[in-house]
This record gives sequence, structure tokens and C-alpha cells, in this order.
Amino acid sequence: MIRKDNIKVQKVIELATMHLNLLFFSILFSFPVFTFSYNYLVFCPLFAHSHHKFLAKIADTLTEAGHNVTFLAPIIVKEYEHIKYLEHTKDIIYIKPDENLQQIGDSADYASFWKDDFGMFSMLPAIEKFYKMFSGVVENLRRDPSILDELKTRNFDAMIFESLAICAHPIHEYLGIKTIFPSFSMTHMTELSKSIGEPVSPSFLPITVSPFGDQMTFKERLLNTLGDFTFTQIFKPPVLKSLKYPYNDLDIDEIQSKAPFVFFNSNPFLDFPRPTLTKTIAIGGISVNVTQMRLEKLSSEYDQILSLRKKNVLISFGSMLRSCEMPDEYKNIIIRVVEQHPEATFIWKYESDDVDFAKNIKNLHFSKWVPQTALLADPRLSAFITHAGLGSVNELSYLGKPAILIPIFADQLRNAKMLARHNGSITLERRDLGNFERLEKAVDSILNDESYQIYANRLAHQLESQPFSPHDLLVKYAEYGAKFGELPSLDPYYRKMSFFSFYMIDIFLFLLFVLISTVSVLTFSIVMIFRKISVMKQKIN
Repeated sequence: MIRKDNIKVQKVIELATMHLNLLFFSILFSFPVFTFSYNYLVFCPLFAHSHHKFLAKIADTLTEAGHNVTFLAPIIVKEYEHIKYLEHTKDIIYIKPDENLQQIGDSADYASFWKDDFGMFSMLPAIEKFYKMFSGVVENLRRDPSILDELKTRNFDAMIFESLAICAHPIHEYLGIKTIFPSFSMTHMTELSKSIGEPVSPSFLPITVSPFGDQMTFKERLLNTLGDFTFTQIFKPPVLKSLKYPYNDLDIDEIQSKAPFVFFNSNPFLDFPRPTLTKTIAIGGISVNVTQMRLEKLSSEYDQILSLRKKNVLISFGSMLRSCEMPDEYKNIIIRVVEQHPEATFIWKYESDDVDFAKNIKNLHFSKWVPQTALLADPRLSAFITHAGLGSVNELSYLGKPAILIPIFADQLRNAKMLARHNGSITLERRDLGNFERLEKAVDSILNDESYQIYANRLAHQLESQPFSPHDLLVKYAEYGAKFGELPSLDPYYRKMSFFSFYMIDIFLFLLFVLISTVSVLTFSIVMIFRKISVMKQKIN
């Protein structure tokens, strides 16, 4: 009897112990898990809409991941000051421009691109203006570094900025930020790639503002090579001086080569294939949140517009190129094409109230602003006529919309070639806006040929199913870089090799010398042997 009682007591003790253990672990795991957060400075001069969106998305992504993010935004073009680019990042610091800098920013004029043919070298004046803007930002901070002095106390672990904004380098040096992440809001930047030692041969890789694809003729390879040489060797950014005594010149290429990683707004499943380094992290499409876009609700006005007809077409040429500034000839051709398709509703982003040229057209709606992402996510939208800006290309690609691409300038021409490879779009030239037959044929095809929708859906499915999301790539590599800083083991030695050594010209010359020497010795030996034979024959005779 006593033994049975002992067994019962032992079982009670075991059960009590088990319950106490369960209670302990439940309490332990009920507490929030704290992860180590880093302090990031995202530097974003306000000068161009697409550049701001890219950097703002980087800032918000890191904020959502639990890190402390400061968004430093020197104002260059005033109209961008009051646009809300950030959803989650609250620590925003604006730097007001002086009169000279504001004048440079406000003088930007892109209307001429509607009339002038764009070439690779047409961007030189615009880039030169950008460099003047960024030099002006540095001089403003040199006169009054009080904002930077306050930022010093925050002890930033890393700084993210766009490589084009050269004014970032004196700032991160002044703040003592050792880890930097140069980035670019376009698919790639030849100058940045070369600074980290990445192979970017113009024989197969079109430069950022190239109108060519990866399959180039001899003439196109020649022009692409000349463009590459011009932008990397001749037209270089101005030399900036340190903001700290003794104000030494800053070697931007050398500074960027020490970055642990660089971020490009490129997606390997969308862009041209090319060799890259471990340092190069492609986060193209990071600004596209398909789930969020599909949840966006259209206003009752747009909902009614899309319900009027079975097919709907959005026309938008972005924020820099205003439709109201295009030649009247182009506007009239677009109107004629719209009239040819009464079965479809056309929504045209048009920045002016002066629309008398399109009176009495029932299937055309003008709007100074359109909810582009919400419209692209709506299954009732049939096609998108766009300028092929990278932001628009990424959005329509992820959302599976057929498109007519009409690139005007800068990287838009390259973007159009890039997307055309996936067969879900039609590419026209700017001057085709003045050709009724070509524009009408393109619109008719994009609306009635189901193959474009099939290919667009296929690309969207590939992008949505990619192994690693741009969001995860950014967060993981930004954290890794902030933790370990510079990673010399990822810096390729061949970056320091001479032109002759890198392309093995010295090896080929040496081998050619050996070959010529060998052939010469053999030839000389054979000649001498025949001479001896000949002499011996003469003696015998």
C-alpha cells in the first residue's frame, strides 16, 4: 500500500514539474524578440521624382525591418519638397537651398526632348547641370555645417545614397561614416561598376543612356564604345574637396571601391544578362509591392470610368515629360487614334486644363494626376502607353500589363529594348507619335492580339515567383554590410591591373614574340640544312 502511494506521489510531482516547465517556456516565448538595429543615413537630394521614389523605398524598407533610418534631403527642385515619398520613415531632415542652387534646380527644362532627337551625348548638358547642383549642395554645407554637426551625434553605422549624387562623399567623410552603399535608381551605372572592378564591356552591355540592346551591330557597338569612353574617361564629375581640414581632394572611385555592396535598380529576370560581382546586389522592383497595389481602392470616379467599356488604356509619359508640352502634331495624332477605337476608354495623364483640341470625344478622359499603380493593378485595364521610365516598366512588368513603349530620352530607350525581349510590349520611336498609321496599328495590336497579354502574364508570374525578393536582398545585405563594414575580400585585384595586363596584351605580345622567334629559328635552321645539303651535293658532283 505504501509503495502504491509513493508511485502516485511521484507521478503527481512529475506532472507538476512538466506543467511548471511548460508555464516557464510559455512565459519566456511570450516576450517580444529583440533584434539588433542599425542606424542608417539615407541621403537623397530632391532633384528628380524617380530617384526620390527609389531611395525613399529603401529607407522605408529598412525602417519596416526595425532599423533607425534618417532621411537627409537637400532641396534642389522646390516642387518636390511637399510630395510625400515616405510612408514609415519619420526622421526626415530637409536642407533648404540658397538662391543660386534653387535657380539651377528651377531652370530644368525637358520640353525640348519632345522635339529634338535624343542621342547618347544629348544627356551631357543635363548631367553637367546635375553636377553643378551637387557641387552647390556641398558649398552650402561648407558655409553652414550645423546640420552635419548635429548628425554627428547619431553615430550612423552606414549611409546609402545614389552614386550620381557625388555630394554624398564629403558628407559621409565629415560624419565619419565608414560603411557606404552607393546605389543607382536605374538598371546599372557604368561608372559605378568600373569603380568596383565589375566587367562592363561595351561590346555586349549597353551603357545607361544607350538606345541599343545587348545584340548590337558593328555601328552600334562602335557608338556604344564611344559613349562608354566619353562618360567614364572624358566627361568626369568635378573633383570635390573634403569638408574637413586640410580639405583634401576626394577620390570618388577609390572611395566607392571600398563599399561592401552596391545596390542597383535592376532585376536579373527582367534586365539583360551580364556578369556581376558578389558586391553587386540587384534590387530592381523593390518599389513595387504587388500585394499592396492590388489592395488599393480606386475612387468612384475612376471605378466608373473603367466600367464604361470592356477595354481601357492608360496614357502617361511620367513626371518629367509633360504631355501638355508635346507638339500639337503628336496630340492630334493621338486623338485620331483614340477615335478609331470607340470600344476602348482612354485615360490620359495631361497636366493642363486646355483640352479644347479633344472636344466631343466620349471615350477619352483627361486627368492632371492618375493613380497609376492602382490602375495598373485593376484587371479592367487592358494596356499602358508609356515613356518606358524604369519605375513604370517595373510596375507594368510585375502587374502583367501589355504596353506600348515610346521612349524619349535617358535610360528610357534602354528600358524599352530590355522589356521588348519578353514579347509583352510594342516599342515605337518618339517620332511615331506623328505617324497615324504606325501608332494606330500598335494600339490595335496591343488591344486585340492576345499574345501580348499571355507574354505579359508570364513575365509577371516569373517576377512574382523569383527565389529572393528585392526587399529581402536589400535588408540582408544592408545589415551584413553595416555589421562588418568594408569587405576587402570582395575587392577584385584585377581592378588595379593596367589596361595591358587586364586584357592580356602583354601575354599575347610575348606569345607572338615566342611564335615569331620559333618560326624564325626553324626557318633559319631549315635554310641552313638545305644549304649544307646543297654544298655536299656540289662536292660529290
